[in-house]
Amino acid sequence: MANIVIGTAGHIDHGKTTLIKALTGIETDTTSEEKKRGMSINLGFAYLDLPDEKRVGIVDVPGHEKFIKNMVAGLPGINLVLLVIDAAEGIMPQTKEHIDILSLLGIRDFLIVLTKVDTVDPELKELVVEDIREQLSETPLAQADLVETDAITGTGIQELLNKIQKHAEEATERSNSGAARLNVDRVFSVKGFGTVVTGTLLDGEIQIGEDLYLYPSQKKTRVRNIQVHETDVSSAQPGQRTALNLANISVDEIQRGDVLTTSEKLADTWMLDVKVTCLPEVINGIGLWDRVRLLVGTREVMARIVPLGVDWIAPGEEGFLQLRLEEQVAVKDRDRFILRAYSPMQTIAGGEVLDAAPHKHRRFKVEILESLKAKEDGSLDELINDFMTNKKQPFTKLKELAEYLGTDQDELKPVLSEMITEGRILETKTGYLAQTSYQKLCDQGTEILTAYHKQYRLRIGMPVEEFRSRLRSSLTEKEIATYLHLMKNEKIKEKNDRVALIDFEVTFNQYQKTAQEKIEAALAKSGYTPIKKEDLISLDKNAEEVLEALNGETVIFLTHEYVLLKALFDQAIELVRKQIVENSQMTLGDFRDLTDSSRKSSMLILEYMDKQEMTKRVENYRVLGKFLNR
Repeated sequence: MANIVIGTAGHIDHGKTTLIKALTGIETDTTSEEKKRGMSINLGFAYLDLPDEKRVGIVDVPGHEKFIKNMVAGLPGINLVLLVIDAAEGIMPQTKEHIDILSLLGIRDFLIVLTKVDTVDPELKELVVEDIREQLSETPLAQADLVETDAITGTGIQELLNKIQKHAEEATERSNSGAARLNVDRVFSVKGFGTVVTGTLLDGEIQIGEDLYLYPSQKKTRVRNIQVHETDVSSAQPGQRTALNLANISVDEIQRGDVLTTSEKLADTWMLDVKVTCLPEVINGIGLWDRVRLLVGTREVMARIVPLGVDWIAPGEEGFLQLRLEEQVAVKDRDRFILRAYSPMQTIAGGEVLDAAPHKHRRFKVEILESLKAKEDGSLDELINDFMTNKKQPFTKLKELAEYLGTDQDELKPVLSEMITEGRILETKTGYLAQTSYQKLCDQGTEILTAYHKQYRLRIGMPVEEFRSRLRSSLTEKEIATYLHLMKNEKIKEKNDRVALIDFEVTFNQYQKTAQEKIEAALAKSGYTPIKKEDLISLDKNAEEVLEALNGETVIFLTHEYVLLKALFDQAIELVRKQIVENSQMTLGDFRDLTDSSRKSSMLILEYMDKQEMTKRVENYRVLGKFLNR
């Protein structure tokens, strides 16, 4: 059976705390102020042993309108809500606001608990039940079970326990893959132990001794001890109410609203792209630059509204917003939130985070709206494609994708395989690459090389290192290597450490052809004696650019200064190969005799062969290198 956490909701004095005490024997009003005022101010916590002895957590949230933010802070991670309604009073204003908040937060599992039934006339009770059903008919609670209880006399308590048991059995087990995450809802110090925090573990698993990172401060701490329902455990699982004893951090360095996670990559953000639903009773709707209170996780921050694609969001309507925050928050895509008006403080909207770390948008940009729509209701393959297309770095690892989507890697693999087959993404050793992202990279590379070819029409291509440096601002070295491998033979060609577009060819006019003839004739006449570049350039006014174009084609630059005819160099290779095969080795003197050249010329040629790994120098002789030893 899944780990579940139960929350209570309802108007002040409708009996939430008394009901929990009847169910659990635990008093959740713990502070003297709460006892004095007779209301829950802060979150209260308890645990409940079900009939099958499964233990579940309970969060008792305050009902008074002044403590709505405390109420919302208790809801992340809630599986089942008990909507508590006094049999004598029925649905009250705070009941209605709680229902709105719960619906906006995406909670769909409810039990309606009618309290104090033994204190009212049966006919009045039936009228109240009828009114409850009518008022809830258009809400997610329309089909919820209703249990009549009285915490003082014990009426209905066993039936309620049985209903909770049934919900617990039907709850879906949360995946414990990915980075653990806990929104802190309480912080206190225990003598002899130090700092303790509590919260519902939303994602992943936490173990004793594990390092955690606190956001937004990004301080590092370590888990000294873990308790679940007041019992020491070695690890906490997603969905459990959890208390963590932390090392290397004081109570002054952590507060409600902070986030603890095993990930170092949870980003703090000043903006959120969201999908919202505006409540029907909000007369003025939601407009540009409205100042609102954002309640997300266990945090409250002020924010400004920027509608996307529309001028405003009308009452009862849905739409996209960018929230510009006055403080940083650390949330994830798909987290739910509530918006309350700055003044008077009333709930106006709520919804889901679609992008937890967006850029600032222009309000009516079509591409942004399409991306948000894909994130809102897209299938898994559309979400994958949207993430991979819009992220800053084009290559995506499987682990990164699973963490972003909150999905098991095994669930993603068949979807990725299908997308590869369809040609929508590419799989490389560096990671997955969306076809659209690959096309953007191709366009970038093509643009760079097109400009280079236009400027240097007689060069066979751009030096590889220069090309890599132009890409380095957006890609890592490993990604550049993968990118070049993908583009080679399809978009680009590489020769002699130069890169060119696949269809680029050097063409000479009549004057340049004349210069070519002069250069090649001089080199042929010189034989195995290399000629200085400056001497070749002096042969013709077009010789410099022509010589550059001939590099690797009909001439070889042994160094930046000395040039040899390529046909003679190829002959020299064959002479060397034959000499070493027959004699196992070759000296500088042997090569000089074979080519009838000077010592200096022989040294220039052989050192170039060494550099190209055609030969390998061992002491004062040479053997075949890896490119000739085949």
